[in-house]
Amino acid sequence: MILRPLLPDDRERIIDAFKRLSPESTYFRFWTRFRGVNPTFIDKLCAEDQGQHASWIIVIQDNDDVPGVGGGSFWRSGEDVSMAEVSFTVADEFQGQGAGTILLAALWEHALATGIRQFVAHVLDANHVMITWWSSLGAAAVQHPHGWEMTLTLDEAALPDTSAANSLRHWLAFLRASPPEPHLE
Repeated sequence: MILRPLLPDDRERIIDAFKRLSPESTYFRFWTRFRGVNPTFIDKLCAEDQGQHASWIIVIQDNDDVPGVGGGSFWRSGEDVSMAEVSFTVADEFQGQGAGTILLAALWEHALATGIRQFVAHVLDANHVMITWWSSLGAAAVQHPHGWEMTLTLDEAALPDTSAANSLRHWLAFLRASPPEPHLE
């Protein structure tokens, strides 16, 4: 598997990946039920915006049958340039295997390099897996009418002593020691 930035040429890969998501995964990611992704959203996702937005993906090398393992993005806040909203999509068959943590590590490093110091994630009440994950990373939680706003400070020293945080530390160290587009095998 390869971790790399999302490219404009990945447009069809993204369309295929979203088509393969279960209704539950689609709902947890977008807070709505649908079977297609808006082409404008895909264009925005694929275009890096000079530190305002970045997307990373994990792909399986030489396997065209699987469009990707997962992807993650951040979008810098217009109100506070040291904050960014972060989101992840992991293919159903790869959920629970650490892809989200690897993507978080890549986004963490990319964000720090552009001056972002906090990630904010919006999580539905029913998405217990993500609420638990963010909480185990030490994210501060604020409840809203339909979900949670989870804020994670990008400070490795502030991570708690949990298995999720230790896994994140591992991947941060791995990425810092790796060349661009590291192989994750």
